[in-house]
Amino acid sequence: MTTIRNWYVVYTKPNTEKKFTEQVSCIKSGCDVFLPLQVEKKQWSDRVKSVNTPLFKSYVFVYVDDFEYHHIKRLNGFVDYIKFNGKPSIVSPTEVAKIKAVIASGYRCEPVPNQLTVGCLAEIKVGALKGYQGKLLEYKNDSVFAIEIQGLDQSLLMSVPQDMLQIVEAS
Repeated sequence: MTTIRNWYVVYTKPNTEKKFTEQVSCIKSGCDVFLPLQVEKKQWSDRVKSVNTPLFKSYVFVYVDDFEYHHIKRLNGFVDYIKFNGKPSIVSPTEVAKIKAVIASGYRCEPVPNQLTVGCLAEIKVGALKGYQGKLLEYKNDSVFAIEIQGLDQSLLMSVPQDMLQIVEAS
């Protein structure tokens, strides 16, 4: 029988990411766990020390099947799985590999929330429509958005790649 595993994101209690990761890595059923860490320099009164800190606070990635999915809920530090629309978010192996590659590159990085949210005022920053502003109405998929261009006595919906947009005003 083939075991189907998926990457999920666990939300843990604050400052328990490393202990939670150790617990998951002790499970001998073939599941995997990934805690993206970055090196930070911490200043104390008498010294500076390099410390490994989680890239995403309180987030741990787990690669589990259905049985392990429920077993992990009983581990110390577990709060819940990250969910969208009431369903656990499944992260593609490609996205996990991207995070691993960024960490392995050694470049300093930090997560920032997606600033393009439904309802914000956005502006097209490049191309023939540079300078057009409109309201971000919906996400069509991971990288294309629909915005409303006003001022024509009508609304015009268009799909614009995210990298062509900049936020003008948050909702």
